[in-house]
Amino acid sequence: MSETGIYAGSYQHVRNYARSVDRLLLDLNSGTSPTEEAVAPVVSLLEAMQDEKTAAPSIQLLEIRWKQRASIPASRLAEIVSELRTQQISPRTLDDLEDLASLLDQERADMRLKLRGV
Repeated sequence: MSETGIYAGSYQHVRNYARSVDRLLLDLNSGTSPTEEAVAPVVSLLEAMQDEKTAAPSIQLLEIRWKQRASIPASRLAEIVSELRTQQISPRTLDDLEDLASLLDQERADMRLKLRGV
């Protein structure tokens, strides 16, 4: 596979993750209960991040960058997943998800530049 193909595939994955997190945050910030369709992709992403040894390299990289950026301990991912599943979202979790959304947007923008050859 060409380098461009690799970047295009990774870009698509990051874009999908960003959309999922953004959709969930829109629901949470508007005061409406998020649907299972909004919660499930974010929970899946966070669970993949928890399984560092078998996660795809792109997810491992996102997890490392997010933890470094937000100083998130490994145990925090399980707490966020639990809160999302029970829909008992704390302000701290909202902040963490906002930071994840910001990271995903930055990653998406960086990948887009690479695709353009900048």
